[in-house]
Amino acid sequence: MIPNAPVAEQHPQWINRWAGAVSHVLSPAGVAVLVLVCHRAQGGLTWGEVLAGAACYVITPAAALLGMARGSGTQDIYDPAPGMRQWMLLVGTACYLLGYAAVVGLDLNDGLRWMGLTFSAGAAAVWGIDRFWKISIHTTGVVLLAGISPELWPVWGVLPLAAGWARWRRGAHNQLQLVAGTALGAMLAWLLRGHTH
Repeated sequence: MIPNAPVAEQHPQWINRWAGAVSHVLSPAGVAVLVLVCHRAQGGLTWGEVLAGAACYVITPAAALLGMARGSGTQDIYDPAPGMRQWMLLVGTACYLLGYAAVVGLDLNDGLRWMGLTFSAGAAAVWGIDRFWKISIHTTGVVLLAGISPELWPVWGVLPLAAGWARWRRGAHNQLQLVAGTALGAMLAWLLRGHTH
């Protein structure tokens, strides 16, 4: 083992592949899909609202960020160079705000409004903090699920740990950045829960 190598370079390839897969599944887009599926399973959303939510909070931001990554030659969309990360966070925030505006304009479910507010606030907060310190947006977003079905808190409690492990294994964040991202996401999700009207 090389003592000064990044964490991702110190482990066997299969561990790095698992960490990459978890990073993709528990990315902001992946979390948005899980939130929509959970809301639908509880009967909170119609299929039309699920599709609208997917267009606003999954497809549009993912397409914009993938386009930016491809255009800049970024190899890892979840760990770009600092300057590109700033632009991607800003574009992600704009996409979430536009999605939120569309959801409000179409007078859709309060759960979709809460998603939009929380994703927008989380991306904006991470964008601001990231100017000085690289906080984890993965762990910020994943705690959204806890607000949907609080009774399943043991399940949702594992997700920030899984996302944090993956980001740490990939060498993208240290433990303090991961804990701070989780705390920020939990605080925003809780504060914004009742402010969707």
